[in-house]
Amino acid sequence: MSKRLIAGMALMTTVLVGTGGVISSVSAQDSATPSMTGHTMENTAHPAHIHAGTCDALGDVVFPLNDVADNSAATPMATPSLTMASTPEAGSTQQSTTTVDAALDDIISGGHAINVHESAERIDVYIACGDVTGEATDGMLTVELQELNASGFTGQAMLTDNGDGTTTVEISLMQGESDMATPAA
Repeated sequence: MSKRLIAGMALMTTVLVGTGGVISSVSAQDSATPSMTGHTMENTAHPAHIHAGTCDALGDVVFPLNDVADNSAATPMATPSLTMASTPEAGSTQQSTTTVDAALDDIISGGHAINVHESAERIDVYIACGDVTGEATDGMLTVELQELNASGFTGQAMLTDNGDGTTTVEISLMQGESDMATPAA
């Protein structure tokens, strides 16, 4: 073999081994305990779904939604072992956008709720939920997401009928003080 080919193969091996080490260290940090600043080095993605039923009596998942995450870690259906971000500061917004294969009128009339979970690892812990009820205005419906389990998370989901039998669901979730709250009269 030529010296160039051998040097190229050695460089590729070094890069692959080095990348493996980075991925391993990210995975190890995923389960880290809170640091001195009060942040956790874990994926902040929150799985979200449209469920049958209401927030008081959630049924089966009808439509899975993309994970709700801060903008720096926003990855549809994020993989926890490869995404690392700090827990957001109070007042920061986490978002998700998903197009579901159903008309908005069908979602409203079907008795559904939008539920947000703490994490993929703690899927049984609900942090925010909103019942999909009301009348759509100009093909749009806003659903308020109320805090669950003292999570500190509240938000809104905007459902927009796309006119082709699909609906876009945009979720904005806030922890701590929310500027999404309705002003006092």
